[in-house]
Amino acid sequence: MSDQGGSSSGLTSNEAKEFHSAYMQGFLGFAAIAVVAHILVWMWRPWF
Repeated sequence: MSDQGGSSSGLTSNEAKEFHSAYMQGFLGFAAIAVVAHILVWMWRPWF
């Protein structure tokens, strides 16, 4: 096995940055959908 980046994940720096970018886009998309869903449910049946 060759040590290409020295990271524990086995990814190079560029691969890690690409993965992080895709992960953050997915997370922000999920969070946006969750916020919209909570607002819609609150408009339907307010809990406060």
